Amino acid sequence: MKLAPENLERFRRLVLADPQLLEKLRKNSDLNTFITLTVRLGAERGCIFTADQVRAALQESRRAWLERWI
Repeated sequence: MKLAPENLERFRRLVLADPQLLEKLRKNSDLNTFITLTVRLGAERGCIFTADQVRAALQESRRAWLERWI
């Protein structure tokens, strides 16, 4: 599988459509564990991305949320 930025977005859509997958990810309050699990579960579904890409996406989401409310 090719490493591509859109793989993370494709995985995000899969998670939103699958309540069991969403619950697996929600159970992890530790950031590093969450990121590791996200990368592994994504790879299992053919969505190849790195921990750094997940971390960057989380930071971007947090920044966008803050900008909306500040």
